[in-house]
Amino acid sequence: MPPHFHQDFMTNIYTLRAGDVVEYAGQPCRVIRVTESAAVVAVVQKPRTITPRFGKPVTIQPAPKLERISANAEIPILNR
Repeated sequence: MPPHFHQDFMTNIYTLRAGDVVEYAGQPCRVIRVTESAAVVAVVQKPRTITPRFGKPVTIQPAPKLERISANAEIPILNR
């Protein structure tokens, strides 16, 4: 093993990777992609209920909101 293996391994545990589930905005969110400078996190939005003119109420689930955060952000990783 190279002499820096342990050190590289330990510093890589806490970096974000695509596919990680992290706690952001008080809820679990999936990391979509990570670059050197930023990570993109998909934040689930609340479903909205609308009532058409002549019908029953309809619930619509909006697409996830994409938030950009630092790639080195110290946020809890829930699942890897």
